[in-house]
Amino acid sequence: MTPTGPADPVQAEWRQNEVSIFDLITPLVRRWKVIAATAIGFAVVAAVLLLLQAPTYTTKTTFTPETPSASGNAGGLMALAGVANQFGLGLGVGSSVSPDFFVKLAGSTEILRTTLITEFPDPAEPGGSRRRPLLEILEVPGKSTEERLQRGVIWLQNLIEVTVDKPTGIVTLEVDMPGAELAAALANHMVKLLNEFNLERRQSQSREQRRFTGERLAEAEQNLRAAERSQLAFFQRNRDYSSSPVLSFEANRLQRDVDVKQELFLTLSKAHTEARIAEVRDTPVLTVVDSAVAPFRRSRPRRTVGVLMALALGTVVGIAVAYVVDFRRRAAPEQHPDYLAMREAWAQARREVGSALGRHRG
Repeated sequence: MTPTGPADPVQAEWRQNEVSIFDLITPLVRRWKVIAATAIGFAVVAAVLLLLQAPTYTTKTTFTPETPSASGNAGGLMALAGVANQFGLGLGVGSSVSPDFFVKLAGSTEILRTTLITEFPDPAEPGGSRRRPLLEILEVPGKSTEERLQRGVIWLQNLIEVTVDKPTGIVTLEVDMPGAELAAALANHMVKLLNEFNLERRQSQSREQRRFTGERLAEAEQNLRAAERSQLAFFQRNRDYSSSPVLSFEANRLQRDVDVKQELFLTLSKAHTEARIAEVRDTPVLTVVDSAVAPFRRSRPRRTVGVLMALALGTVVGIAVAYVVDFRRRAAPEQHPDYLAMREAWAQARREVGSALGRHRG
């Protein structure tokens, strides 16, 4: 027996408003051509845009900086600093370079400007037979050379990426360029610039250390000679000083003075020699782990993935269009309240936009 009561009208209305799976599938089947056309249209447009987009090749090189223990004059300079501090002389020896320094240096304006004016194989020429400055290869716009260089620095900062692996200290430099050979040449050239910059920096530092130790060495030699003359004069005046406590104390004081000045002189002499050697040393301070090679496949654009994503997006848009058209077809004859409200809101929005545009023209 079917139950009756006040809940029957509510259940009947609920069944009437219930949406079945067939109501969801029917618009899609009825308007499959719209869905297919929209999906194919999106895919075709994406394929055309991806074909027109210039290919980009990505390559990378890895290197590691020289460790502080590898420096030839670190031990002498540390010893020199210990002795010099006893006399109030400051000597900075903390010259080790961390990998993070090269991360900042690779993106510095000086390095990038030098790279932009360097000639590289033109990817537009077959076989890279022609070489042009990177600024011209990238076709950086600008009214003057300086403006083009400033714009080129910004462009190049977006085309390179420098990272460092903290546990190992290995620095990775990635470069994106419109040509495979150009990307490899640019990455290796930037590593060369970093090495030259750091080598020049080390030689300049050694030059300053040589100048400093040379001045201190001459001063230390004079002080040592003066202390030795004082000790010699004391021995000449007091041939038998061991019987006198005062003379023995003075003899010991003079000997300590000579020993300290002699130690300082020897340390400065060793540091001065090491600084002179380091000043002319041209050993690379960067160890290249992997050199950059020309990639055989482009990294961007990924045309297959792009077309598939456009196809999926077009399908979603086509489904939405099919539902909107079907709802409008069914709601217009029935004067559906939601449809009428949407039409009124749409008309009001058009009036407001027209009014705003009219005031803008006025």
